[in-house]
Amino acid sequence: MKPLRGFMLTMSDPSRHHYIPAFYLRQWATNGFLCEMRKIRGKIVVHSKSPDGTGWKKDLYKVEGVAPEFTQHFERVFMHMVDSGAAKAMRSFIGGNIDVPVTDRDAWIRFLLSLLFRNPEAVAEITGQVLTLYRESVQRLRENYDELRPPDFPPTLEEFDTQTDPNAGAVAASNFLQQLMNLEGIANRLARMTWGRLHLWRSRHALLTSDRPQCLPMHFQNTSVAVVLPISPHIAFTAAENPSALQALARGDHTEMVLQINKQVVSQARQYVWALDDSAVRFIRKHISTLPDRQVISDRARQLALQQARGEE
Repeated sequence: MKPLRGFMLTMSDPSRHHYIPAFYLRQWATNGFLCEMRKIRGKIVVHSKSPDGTGWKKDLYKVEGVAPEFTQHFERVFMHMVDSGAAKAMRSFIGGNIDVPVTDRDAWIRFLLSLLFRNPEAVAEITGQVLTLYRESVQRLRENYDELRPPDFPPTLEEFDTQTDPNAGAVAASNFLQQLMNLEGIANRLARMTWGRLHLWRSRHALLTSDRPQCLPMHFQNTSVAVVLPISPHIAFTAAENPSALQALARGDHTEMVLQINKQVVSQARQYVWALDDSAVRFIRKHISTLPDRQVISDRARQLALQQARGEE
């Protein structure tokens, strides 16, 4: 999968940054609105929202200290391209065509990766880690400038301090977030999997979605699959290493599978669950946030990176 590269737009940039995009949430909307169930101070608050009016945080991906035309570049350009390509692929999946062109497969893979890293908690964790490593690296360089100075750096520490952009750490964090959504190893693994479309039309219940919508993996009674992602109230995208796993799913009980998917989607949610209506609110109250959030950076990786930045390896 080729890395996705941006381009500059001259129009004004919006401050609403959707970590769950409107094109995705639109599948749960009726007459332009869907049911938002939000956990606030331990209680579930129900609202009717437009797909554009939920699943966002103000200036989530904004980069401070750069030229005004670039502060919203990540959302307005990069995420726009991620979501535009994914929307096209998802329309095909919902319509019954899982065998999409390579460009659509790549776009969908990038969207799946983005869902791991684009939420506010992950962005805060990644940004904080990159800023910490940047500060530690710069501090080490300043303390040992003559010894560690690369050939293309200024000859003196004073010149280095003068020429160093104080916002370089924030820019590095934004760039790293983009790189995570282009992770070649995981992308290639997803590309090699067998993809499927699980149409759960016989279920007595509709699928829910949330601010952690992917089930990675999903264990059913008779099989396990690597990825399950609800893409409409009655259809889920699936991916598995073993094609027989998808065949086993097709023979399963639809109502039971919907309940299992909904339980995982709701249990791993942090704040938001979305649905066609509020008929599942008791289920959501019982299960929301009962699973710990997925760790974006392992403690081991965090410690090793910090030791390297400090020159302690």
